Amino acid sequence: MKHIIFYAMLCGLLITACNTKTEETKPAELPKEELVTFVELTKEQFEAVEIQLGKIEMQNLKSSIKASGHLEVPPQNKAEVSTFIGAVVKSIAVLEGSKVQRGQTLATLEHPDFIKLQEEYLTAKSNLSFLEKEFLRQRELSEQNAGTGKVFQKAEADFNTGKGRLKSLESQLKILSVNLNELSKGNIAAVMVLSAPISGYIGHINAHTGAFAEPNKMLFEIIDNSQIHCDLLVYEKDIFKVKIGQKIHFLITNMPEHQNEHEGKTIEGEIFGINKSFENNSKAISVHALIKNENHELIPGMYVNALIDIGESKTTVVPSEAVFTTDGKQFVFIRNKMTDCKKHPLCAAHEFCAPSEDCPEHPECEQHEHSPLKEVCTKHKDCEEHENCKEVENTKAFYFTMKEVRKGVSDLGYTEVAFIDDVPKDAMVVIKGAFYLLSKSKTSGQMDACGH
Repeated sequence: MKHIIFYAMLCGLLITACNTKTEETKPAELPKEELVTFVELTKEQFEAVEIQLGKIEMQNLKSSIKASGHLEVPPQNKAEVSTFIGAVVKSIAVLEGSKVQRGQTLATLEHPDFIKLQEEYLTAKSNLSFLEKEFLRQRELSEQNAGTGKVFQKAEADFNTGKGRLKSLESQLKILSVNLNELSKGNIAAVMVLSAPISGYIGHINAHTGAFAEPNKMLFEIIDNSQIHCDLLVYEKDIFKVKIGQKIHFLITNMPEHQNEHEGKTIEGEIFGINKSFENNSKAISVHALIKNENHELIPGMYVNALIDIGESKTTVVPSEAVFTTDGKQFVFIRNKMTDCKKHPLCAAHEFCAPSEDCPEHPECEQHEHSPLKEVCTKHKDCEEHENCKEVENTKAFYFTMKEVRKGVSDLGYTEVAFIDDVPKDAMVVIKGAFYLLSKSKTSGQMDACGH
């Protein structure tokens, strides 16, 4: 019996020892990683990553019609220059892509027929002077019953024919840009001058020095882009929703980087004309829109995607590249504003400051180690209200705060968002480099957790 009791006690001690050992060797649970929402970059880091910023805007992505089309210029802003008589190209004075003014010389041409036409003009003009004198003499004789009516009638007919011939030659020479005053003095032009009929940019040149230029064949193309507009195709189901005066927003289909070059903004326009017939049996009509912000260096023929506003349901949007997902949630990075407040010159604007127990304006806040306000707020308890500080751009350091958003619809490079927390209307969001900031924030969080 004693052996049995001893054996039971021994087993109990062994079991207790094992449990104690198990509890002692059980690894401690690591603290759950907290999401770090504040990131600081030096000027060198900011420039190396090439971070780009965009604006929070109000746009209409819901009450709108999608349409596609291309850019075009009115017929009066395009010109094709050709010669009216066959001639040899003597010289070309312009290059493709160069800007020209109306009346500027494009090329000179030469041909014997051109000189012959000027000779005919001088002959006709000299002959008309004789015919006019003969007509006046015969009329005077006819009035005095000293001549015959038949001779007077012939003189009158010859004079009228001469006038018509001279007018015809004058018109032909004006078309060929001949200076009639110089020609009347006997100065015959050896070459024809082709001049620009409108101001604009030279497109294609179908001429070569020494080549024969055929009549009515295009030699130069001139485009004036100052009146460029947008032509959109609207299909049958949406025709009666489109009205003159409605606003449009569009971007260049094959140039996504064009939007980035203009701070993420779409190009704006306003409908000024709606066709009343379908285009080539496509069950779509052409809608024409003037372009409002014209500083985009647009070229006729560019394809565009557009939204036509048919309502006033505007929502908050940011460039689509600004929104990213982490831990199953959507965020954007907001650039913190800086101030020149003399009492806390290093602070970021208070609405973006990381929470702190030391911050006099946020007594119930939590961690503060990632905020530049930590050092200052603890030393300047009596500083003026931060809202009164004048905002200036800090060129030495850049601060960013991650803000959670809820995504909505997306179109034309913009995404509808609803911010969980309030942000200033003029806040700048990061549209390029957000993932770098995210990785840096996670790295900063790991370092802080290790105590470094």
